[in-house]
Amino acid sequence: MKKTLLIAVAALAAGIISTQAQAVYSQNIVGYVNQVIPGGGQYSMIANPLMNGTNKASSILNQLSVNGGETLFIWNGTGYYVYQYQGLGVGTGLGYQSDWTDAGANPPAAAIIPGDQADTGDGVYWAPEPLLAPGQGFFMLNPNGNETNTYTGTVVLTNNLTIPGGGQYSMLASVLPISGGVTNSTINLTKNFSPSGGETLFAWNGTGYYVYQYQGAGVGTGLGYQSDWTDAGANPPSAPIIPGDQADTGDGVYWAPTPVLGVGQGFFILNPNGGEQWIQNLTIQ
Repeated sequence: MKKTLLIAVAALAAGIISTQAQAVYSQNIVGYVNQVIPGGGQYSMIANPLMNGTNKASSILNQLSVNGGETLFIWNGTGYYVYQYQGLGVGTGLGYQSDWTDAGANPPAAAIIPGDQADTGDGVYWAPEPLLAPGQGFFMLNPNGNETNTYTGTVVLTNNLTIPGGGQYSMLASVLPISGGVTNSTINLTKNFSPSGGETLFAWNGTGYYVYQYQGAGVGTGLGYQSDWTDAGANPPSAPIIPGDQADTGDGVYWAPTPVLGVGQGFFILNPNGGEQWIQNLTIQ
């Protein structure tokens, strides 16, 4: 996924309230992230990297085209809720709850997104405003030109998320607005993975997925390879798919580089094991 990411975790804001000679301190880290969302009908798998009030999509995605047309695909556990932006004030100007329609259903067919409002005159359902919380990956289809979105808000410092097991797919993102390999101590995705592995990560590359499968702590690195992740989309002698793959002809696999997550990047995880905790903590010094 080609995009330019810039984060300035700035302004450690400290508020001081004095009551009867007792000082009470509170602090938040606020910042911004610039992210280029490609246009021309391209899909991007992205995420909101900062907490912003109610996290409503029209506030988070502040560079949406005046004319609309952008479509969000939000994973619901088995499929997508599909929201299409109709332009600033279009739905709300008609008295409906938002400017987003349910792109998966039109009256008289049954509504799909919970809370849909039927607009039989225009033949659409007006959906509730999508919410885009940090840690939630989603797809965006942008039919307009490239849009440089500026996310603003508060940095989330901790995360404790259960990744469902039993072969379920989860569409996730790092809650912390940082980039790096999934095994590093801050991204910390793999710490509670099953010792025997099997988890599969799907990273969008702009036209499809790079598919990484975790083989267990120390399996690949113990053999002298670069990581414990294999390229689940290719085996020797077929050509490798993930850039930087290392061939292991004895085991018939390619050992892939450790997956790297960018700021504001969504991804899928398929977890065949039991539920696993993803715990993140960002320490500010």
